Amino acid sequence: MATLSATTPALVPGAVQDLEASHVKGLDVRINELGFAAIRLHFSCDPLKDINHPDPAIAVQAQKWFDRTRALFPDETTWAQEMEINFWVASGQRVYPEFHESTHVRPLEYRNRKVIYRAWDFGWHAPACLIGQVDPKDRLLLLREVIGRQQTTAQFAADVIAQCAKWYPNHAAGFEDVCDPAGQQARPVANEKNETRDVEILTGLGIFPKWEYGWSRKDGRSLVHQLLRLRTDQTPSLYVDAQGCPVLTQGFLGKYVYPEGKDGRAKDEPDEGNHPWSDTHASLRYLCTGLYGVLGLQRFRHQPVIPSTKPEWMGYGTPVRRK
Repeated sequence: MATLSATTPALVPGAVQDLEASHVKGLDVRINELGFAAIRLHFSCDPLKDINHPDPAIAVQAQKWFDRTRALFPDETTWAQEMEINFWVASGQRVYPEFHESTHVRPLEYRNRKVIYRAWDFGWHAPACLIGQVDPKDRLLLLREVIGRQQTTAQFAADVIAQCAKWYPNHAAGFEDVCDPAGQQARPVANEKNETRDVEILTGLGIFPKWEYGWSRKDGRSLVHQLLRLRTDQTPSLYVDAQGCPVLTQGFLGKYVYPEGKDGRAKDEPDEGNHPWSDTHASLRYLCTGLYGVLGLQRFRHQPVIPSTKPEWMGYGTPVRRK
């Protein structure tokens, strides 16, 4: 069963709504920005090719098919384009090459008795809020995303509040919010009259975010790498709902990359100006750093080795070997 992606005019809205509501794994149906019904069919829609099928016997057969088919595509980019319906492969090296749609993407169910976590990335161009929960097996479930465009923090926060009230009405377990520590800094924005801290704006709306100091971008990405690895039961610690988080998924599949330098080698840091994909993945970093203890992640601290005494040097800059 080959993968397929197509767009058709949205002439039958009722049929499109029925497909959207069906929430079948591997099938993504939505109305795009041009008013077309975009249908995306992945090979995992076939139960016999679903390596995460709940029936162990079917999962084993699907894994054999996957291994046999994957071997026919030695190039990772070709596999992503031909079999993972990935039209988002950009020039550069993917930040998370271990992410695979067949493994990490699935329809996710909202749990009304679990806390909802929201991670905020502030900014005028593309503010982002990532919404997720933690399941009973300590997996991070990324349910929804809200992406703004040229909005102040107050305007964007109002949109997020409205969307959450629509998606999760009367959520008794409540919300917990995390954000970028830079939200404590006052910064002027073209459409805001006062230099007000982003966190203060959220607080005025009844949102009280937390944040963690001392995390670099590299540290945050290391937590995401840990979540993408397979456990002993061959399942990851992170699942994404592609229908609820399309921009995040696109970033995983190839829009969030280490760009190529002039010498042809990948740079050390991703392109953080690649809006809105970089903003959504920044929200993911904040979410992981805020929940790393809950998710059972390890925080690696690399401290520089500082010699206690000044070494004695001999010729050619080589330190004298101590006996």
